[in-house]
Amino acid sequence: MEGTLVDWGVRGAMFALMFGMGLTLVAADFRRVVQAPLASVLGTALQLIAMPLIGIALARLYELPPVLGAGLVVVAACPGGMFSNIYIYIARANSALSITLTATATLVTLFTLPLWVQYSLAGADGPAGDVGVPLVATALELAGLTVLPVVIGMGVRGRWPGALKLEKWLSRCGAVAIVAVLTWDSSQRPQLPLDELQRSLAPAFWLACAAVAVGLAVPKLLGLATRDSVTIAVELVVKNILLGIVLARHFLDYEAMVPMVAFSFFQTPLGVLVLVAWRLLARWGRLEGPEPRHPSATP
Repeated sequence: MEGTLVDWGVRGAMFALMFGMGLTLVAADFRRVVQAPLASVLGTALQLIAMPLIGIALARLYELPPVLGAGLVVVAACPGGMFSNIYIYIARANSALSITLTATATLVTLFTLPLWVQYSLAGADGPAGDVGVPLVATALELAGLTVLPVVIGMGVRGRWPGALKLEKWLSRCGAVAIVAVLTWDSSQRPQLPLDELQRSLAPAFWLACAAVAVGLAVPKLLGLATRDSVTIAVELVVKNILLGIVLARHFLDYEAMVPMVAFSFFQTPLGVLVLVAWRLLARWGRLEGPEPRHPSATP
């Protein structure tokens, strides 16, 4: 019964956060994929293909147990979330691109995330090898917690534009709720997996560093503007970890959440560091500056 309450608490918080994201989106955010295809497609591909491959490589390099390795792959394959949009907006990088990447990656994740988890567990020995991630059931679960509330949020905003004011309240309440639920759940467990956490710190750190390096380097090599590269890097490193936690609780083992917790220690500091460094270099004339503030760019 307690586990059921925790699961519903996590799902409720996730639904509220994604509904809030839907309130910030309009149809034009998706049309930007056509208007700026290179940045949008490249950022989505790096998020949903390159990052999971890096996660798998790090899990094997550090010889993580299958469940921990699956958790690392899950967080690597997760899309960006509301916080990446907020950081990008505050720093005045490319807010339109950030919102577009979050929205499109969240939709495609329905299909890619279960596949990456299955691939990471393929051939595992012991109990982990018996862990199944049903593709259809997982996709439906993720759709109900991502696409459905986003679509509802977009519909509500389209009908009542003033509902956008609810976004901050929903995001804050959802964040507080998820922290409270998971904290209470952890307090009910007899032993924290400290050994697993310590073992997950190094691969999680290098995954976060790889996200920043890939996000900055690949777009620049392909000729994108610096603010687009910065935006993509932040989208790669500041992830919607709550989505991974929901997946781990429902289809994997409790220990699969440990790499996600480890990654959460690094994602915000590195994301903010990238933005601060870019703004400082732009102020000193070393890089191009931020985009002008525009009302429609509000996340």
